[in-house]
Amino acid sequence: MQRLFKMPRKWLMLIYGGVGILFVLVVANLIFNRIIQHNVSEKLRHLSPELKVSFSSVKSNLFTSSLALNSLTIDYIPDSNELGHQHVLRFSKVELSGVNFLMMLFRRTLSVNNLKLSNGKLNLDQFLMNKTDTARKSLFANMPFNSISVRHFELTNIRVWEHTVHANKLLLRGDIGVDEISINDVKKAFTTENFHFGAIKSSLSEINYAIPNAFHTVMIKRITVDSPRGIAQIDAIKLIPQYNKSEFFRRTDNQPLYVAANITDVTILGLDIRQLFEKKLVAEKIIFNHPDFDIYSEEIGSKKALSRSFLFIDLKKDISSIQTDLFRINHANITYQGTTGDELKLHGDIELGKLKARMTDSLFNNSETHFKTLTCALTDIQSVNSGTYQNIQIKKLDVDQKGMLQAASVKIGPQYDKFEVGRKVGHQVDVVDAVISGITITKLDIIRCLQQKVIAEQIWIKESNICIFRDRRLPRVLQYKPLPVSFLKSIPIHFRVHHLKMSASTLLYEEFPKDGLQTGKLKVEKFQLSLSPLISHPNPSDPDHMDLHVEGAIMGSGVIRTSVYLPFKPDKDYYISGAIDNLDLTSLNSSAENLGNFHIESGLLNNLSFQFSLNDEKATGKVVGEYHNLVLDKLKGQSKKIAKFPSFMLKHVIIPKNKDKSLPVDRRTGVIDYRFDHTRSVSFYLLKSLLSGIEASFTFGFLLPK
Repeated sequence: MQRLFKMPRKWLMLIYGGVGILFVLVVANLIFNRIIQHNVSEKLRHLSPELKVSFSSVKSNLFTSSLALNSLTIDYIPDSNELGHQHVLRFSKVELSGVNFLMMLFRRTLSVNNLKLSNGKLNLDQFLMNKTDTARKSLFANMPFNSISVRHFELTNIRVWEHTVHANKLLLRGDIGVDEISINDVKKAFTTENFHFGAIKSSLSEINYAIPNAFHTVMIKRITVDSPRGIAQIDAIKLIPQYNKSEFFRRTDNQPLYVAANITDVTILGLDIRQLFEKKLVAEKIIFNHPDFDIYSEEIGSKKALSRSFLFIDLKKDISSIQTDLFRINHANITYQGTTGDELKLHGDIELGKLKARMTDSLFNNSETHFKTLTCALTDIQSVNSGTYQNIQIKKLDVDQKGMLQAASVKIGPQYDKFEVGRKVGHQVDVVDAVISGITITKLDIIRCLQQKVIAEQIWIKESNICIFRDRRLPRVLQYKPLPVSFLKSIPIHFRVHHLKMSASTLLYEEFPKDGLQTGKLKVEKFQLSLSPLISHPNPSDPDHMDLHVEGAIMGSGVIRTSVYLPFKPDKDYYISGAIDNLDLTSLNSSAENLGNFHIESGLLNNLSFQFSLNDEKATGKVVGEYHNLVLDKLKGQSKKIAKFPSFMLKHVIIPKNKDKSLPVDRRTGVIDYRFDHTRSVSFYLLKSLLSGIEASFTFGFLLPK
């Protein structure tokens, strides 16, 4: 029989001691876990009067420093009088690892390495979301912890639902992860001093949110946020009004702003995620791709419309300011319509550099919107001004970083037939129909444009074809019309341009007489204009006047050259000088016959020079003329037949056939003395002043029909 092995006493003591320690630890772990589980259960069940917390089981492990709750349900009932309304949050599992149980039990500090909530279903009550909730202030009053520290927080597979009386609607689904969360004092407001967090990573999809009281719904396919990389990506954004345009204002308690939007995606780079919690959007780049906006507004002024729109009010609550190195809109389609009929449509790209803007009731306050550069490439711009019944179309508009603006193929035209426009307005009005090949503005201060100030080196209006029509059969508005400098001072836009010029263009004025059957036309070809400087609100250091130079060919025949001195001081006179050379007077028959009831048989105006001054009271000066073979007939009636006796008087008494240089200058000179009628336009004042001098140059000019 073999001899049994005898274990040394020392080893036996170690084994028995180890087993005993292990047994004590197991028992202690069980007891300690029971204490933790009981403590957690009690604290959660008595967390707040507004919160009802339940779970199927709670497990803890002292050795792994972990805690898990299964089937956690949280009912939030802020008002006991409204038991039918509550938020319900359900999670299949809540896992905490790296828990410092000693700090949790004895120092009332929740310190966790990882906190994970899985398979969350959040049912949010629509009534409570739309209601101001005062109970939230006392929600954390009975929290078992004074402070919270979580190294990594994670929500996985969450689904957020909106509960209404009629149905449940999915608001969003996805995953959220946040690092380094710390709350210094849970009973205080979650300010930047009290609440801190690190990196955020999230992926949310199927977002469908109805903005309270705004009657608009936001739908987003996916939002991805990666704050360590500073990237946020928003895909397939839609803003959908609840009613169509024709019913929107009536069915929304007169909400003044209807906005339908469809944006392919928004990319935000270099995003400072922490600033969002301060309602500030701060990023290196913000890029909108293929945005499509359809805006319909009640015509009550943009500031009033925005201040009343809950759509904008909610936006301003979430974002108070924007700051970015680059703000870009690619391939935009924007349509604006007002209830009065005003419209604006444009397409293209816009880019702002170093943008800083604060949201106000006027969207962005002009004095608090700043950017270093603006570039744009817009096409097919269309604008409708319902008050004037005029349309503006711009085929292409480009602005570069140096402040050069170039507009190509600009068209200005009436919405209706030229006769119909006057009938709709109800009085005489100039109906403009113009085609401008291009406009170039150099060194334009884009930022000042937001302040209604046009500051530039030069405005160049290129070759144009401009037609102006007026129907004299309609009543004339007896409204005060100031002289040009006073008019510039009265308009809200401030101009400060070194030079304004127009290249050789065609200017046609057409008028239907008060008594007549046909229109009369006056055309100036090769019309050129130069104004330097163009200043609407002069400073003491500015020049004391503007210089205007005009040149053109009247009816493609004679040449007219005119210079105008325009003083800034109201007590100074305007000075006009110029000459008309080599004008075939028969070319004026269209306007002479239909507007003046004259027929010009023959005549050549060799030269007509003029110099006169004018002010708010009258024009004074002189004209000196030279012409040959001038023969006029007076017409009568709508049939335009020759009136024999008046024609005889014109040919043989009133108007000599020739006035050439062989005659003394004083016999070819007429005195200008014409009083200003402020209900007439300045162009009418200038023309009548000139005609008064021509009439005075004839001995019996006073016999000429008025």
